[in-house]
Amino acid sequence: MLISAAEVTPTENPISEVVVVGAGAVGTMIACDLAQRGLRTVLLEAGSSTITKKSQQFFENASNLGRPLEGLHLGRFRALGGTTNFWGGQLVPFDPIVFLDRPWLPASTSWPIRAEELQPYYSKVYQQAGMREVVEDDAEVMEKLRLLPPPLPKELDFFFTRWMPEPNFARLFQSEMRNLPNLTVITDAPVVQLSLEKDTQSIRSVRVAKPNGDTLEFSAGAFVLANGTIEIARLLSLPVGNADQAPWHCNEWLGRGFMDHVDVVAGEVKAIDPRKLHELFDNAFLNGIKYQPKLKLSQDAQNSRHLLGIGAHLIFKSSITENLSNLKTLLRGITRGWRDVAPAEAARSLLSTASITLPLAYRYLRYRRMYNPADLGIQLRLTSEQIPVRESRIHLQPERDELGTPLVSIDWKLDGAELETMAAFSELISNYLEEGRVATVDLDSRLLARDINFLLHADDANHHMGMARMSDHHRDGVVDRNLRVHGASNLFVAGAAVYPSTGFANPTFTAMALALRLSDRIARERTL
Repeated sequence: MLISAAEVTPTENPISEVVVVGAGAVGTMIACDLAQRGLRTVLLEAGSSTITKKSQQFFENASNLGRPLEGLHLGRFRALGGTTNFWGGQLVPFDPIVFLDRPWLPASTSWPIRAEELQPYYSKVYQQAGMREVVEDDAEVMEKLRLLPPPLPKELDFFFTRWMPEPNFARLFQSEMRNLPNLTVITDAPVVQLSLEKDTQSIRSVRVAKPNGDTLEFSAGAFVLANGTIEIARLLSLPVGNADQAPWHCNEWLGRGFMDHVDVVAGEVKAIDPRKLHELFDNAFLNGIKYQPKLKLSQDAQNSRHLLGIGAHLIFKSSITENLSNLKTLLRGITRGWRDVAPAEAARSLLSTASITLPLAYRYLRYRRMYNPADLGIQLRLTSEQIPVRESRIHLQPERDELGTPLVSIDWKLDGAELETMAAFSELISNYLEEGRVATVDLDSRLLARDINFLLHADDANHHMGMARMSDHHRDGVVDRNLRVHGASNLFVAGAAVYPSTGFANPTFTAMALALRLSDRIARERTL
């Protein structure tokens, strides 16, 4: 059932065993999974069914104190589906080294769990995301595409990211949200406070502020915060009911260790052998699923050279971007059975630029590859892990929003040691492409010189992580290995907020895998 909080009265609150806060990728996936297991679940979304300007203003009130953080405003969406409303749907598992103790990094970067524990949940995410025919093994993808890159040095790995055919979770899970008998989805339901049962150190209810100024209380046996890294840190930092401080209030890591990936253009790429370059780096399609080829620093190289996780892809700049967009719309419409596109309109648009689009369409249909025109050049783009910095954090301001909650500021800080990883990795890629007679790379001179000012040109990746990190002991983090908040018996956190370290991979895939692992635990505990 999908309803608005405006339709709910205090005497008609749905009875639930689990309340999930936040209907983005993570919250939607765990709520649907719990409901399918037979647990009565309420999913609370602060925004409406669609994105509205008024709702987005709550996020626009946030500010940054340190490095520029564009994703603070551009990377968060307050609506059903959350950020997936404008997400490409790229799925990348974390490398096993991310979870390990890396002695060359701060001790606080290691995880209390290992990669093997998440592997079955990665596979389950693919299933839930409608990707039953995905090829999970990179070597098998290369074999199917008949792709043979030049021999790689031991420091580099060639890999593929996988992209969801339908990345918008409001559409992907539309049927489940409306029809699952054990699931009630309530929009326009921002959670503004947690209420604590002091005797048991358990959460009794969450308070929702209705659009008309009234409030609702939702009670349950278990509560899952999945409302995004920044909102999770804000909510956990607030007093619980009756203005009492929560048991976790003095946790030294609460609201600290904010991380994002560090994105930057390392240099300009010029093809030596254009055919070989495109064979290596053009996107591929198998059974309607996109696979994007990339390079990453190997785990052996990270160990031997004491470097961070980092990946790279090529950006093909073209003057025919609009035409390519039309082609992709048409192809997406075909793979979805024309659900999202009018065939006649798309065909007319493509015919007007047939000399460009038809060869691209032919290559797609013949070889399942999407050619990337690059008449404006090619760039080497890096995505680097950042070293966790405890002083990188959230600040609650004295000013409050319309709901009475403090405005937030984020002070994003970098360690600076990321620069050596970027430079060393870029040099490896440049040498590899040139020795393979694929391309030359004109690397930025500031990067080659390890000039710390090079980092001033780096961007965030809209990948907010940390501030409720995972640890076995409350001295080292906010939640335990099962994502239960230290000091609370029935409060859990799901999402990238729990990451002690990040690797270079997009955080959403691992966050969803952790959420399904949490669903297993809650289901077991609730049925005992």
